[in-house]
Amino acid sequence: MRRLRTTASRTEQETAILEAAAEEVALVGVGRMNMDVVARQAGVSRSTLYRRFPSRDALITELGRQTFEFAMNRLQTVAIDAGPRAAAVAAFREGVRLLTGEPVMRRFLQLDGDFTATTEMVAEARIFLLSAATAMAKALRAAGAAMPDDALLAVSDMHIRLAASLVQVSSPVLDVDDDPAVSAYAQTHLAPLVY
Repeated sequence: MRRLRTTASRTEQETAILEAAAEEVALVGVGRMNMDVVARQAGVSRSTLYRRFPSRDALITELGRQTFEFAMNRLQTVAIDAGPRAAAVAAFREGVRLLTGEPVMRRFLQLDGDFTATTEMVAEARIFLLSAATAMAKALRAAGAAMPDDALLAVSDMHIRLAASLVQVSSPVLDVDDDPAVSAYAQTHLAPLVY
């Protein structure tokens, strides 16, 4: 079967490829993402796919970068008007919402046995975790947190990593799909760490 040439621009092709890759990753995980499936879903040839993203790792890295950028934008929406402890609760709740509601984000942060993380992906994940903790620390400082910078960053890092862990591995202690329970958990166990 002969493919018709697409009239889509380079940007439109890249967008279609990234959307198809996101769907594939959400469905099967990062480790089993299939480039042929991505090309077919995006409506481009394999050669076009590889012209836009020269390797599977390059596509995964760009998808990860965009996913993490989206997450950072969401985490910056946390209200800071009610004080640092309320902001800590709101940030934790938003992080859990993000991780439970965004399948690509969840897949990137999962330990996927079929996926051998590239150096770039590990670096992207580290950058995301540090960026998320830094953004949370900045929001908590703006909300009135008076603790030293290093302690504030450590507490923020713990909030981010705990949210990721609770979403990845279910716990009888907290139903991450229950917003009021997530808020109560954060209020009881995490907010007291912020001063």
